[in-house]
Amino acid sequence: MSLKPLNRHLLLAPLEKEEKEKKSTILVPEDYSVVKSRYETYGVLAIAKDCEKIPRDYVGQKALVNNAMVEEMSVEGKTYYLILENHIYGVLE
Repeated sequence: MSLKPLNRHLLLAPLEKEEKEKKSTILVPEDYSVVKSRYETYGVLAIAKDCEKIPRDYVGQKALVNNAMVEEMSVEGKTYYLILENHIYGVLE
């Protein structure tokens, strides 16, 4: 099963980042997570047909977005990331 974005949405994929292992002498709870950056780059997987501001040839490019605007959804064991076209700040070339 795959998701086809509609209603001016883009389907994104989070990009893998190299995690630097830091050794800390401070004890933190096990469920503690590092705060993400406000802005992040995602790979563009698909673009809804009704998007007017984002050209179709941006599929496969890296998009700069505000993390707060990315919708993370889990359906039938698979996670999808969607964002409205007007929340894309730009494409990295």
